[in-house]
Amino acid sequence: MKTRIFFIALALTAITFTGCKSTKVTTQEQLGNKEIELPCAGYDHDSDEYFTGMGIGENVNMQNARLAALNAAKQMINAKIGGIAKGLATDYSRTMGGNVAQQDVQGIVEREVTQVIDRMMNDVEQTCEKMYQTQNGTYQSHIAIRISKKELAQKTATALSENDKLETLFNRDQFRKWAEEYLKNYRK
Repeated sequence: MKTRIFFIALALTAITFTGCKSTKVTTQEQLGNKEIELPCAGYDHDSDEYFTGMGIGENVNMQNARLAALNAAKQMINAKIGGIAKGLATDYSRTMGGNVAQQDVQGIVEREVTQVIDRMMNDVEQTCEKMYQTQNGTYQSHIAIRISKKELAQKTATALSENDKLETLFNRDQFRKWAEEYLKNYRK
């Protein structure tokens, strides 16, 4: 009797392991897809300290390829920051009290943040650049850039403190601390 139970248990174990081995995993390569490694990848991930962007440009002129890549990287950062300016303005205007109506405060803050971002885009920090010449003779440029969240908050605080309409209501240090925390937690 013990021998029969042993053989039944052995047979069930063999069936179990055989069943597990028959599971077929389909990979992307089996589907005909090929992974492409991007130059400058890894430099385009936002952190607690920076907004980042990566762009690719191709042209028969090397400088135009580089310019196209830089513009694409800037567009990526603008897309990431796009809603932040409006959200920052809306949230901060709700926390302010005083004589200026909330909509006025929101509009002023939103305009100032947008102008600061535009100015910062002219002086972005480049973190990676790779240039390739393709088989057909064109140039392909890959560029990664970043903008400091802390610097964005500080420059926005300065711009807002210089606005006459907000001068009586605005606390520059309070906004800088609030904006730094807001940008740091934005990813979460």
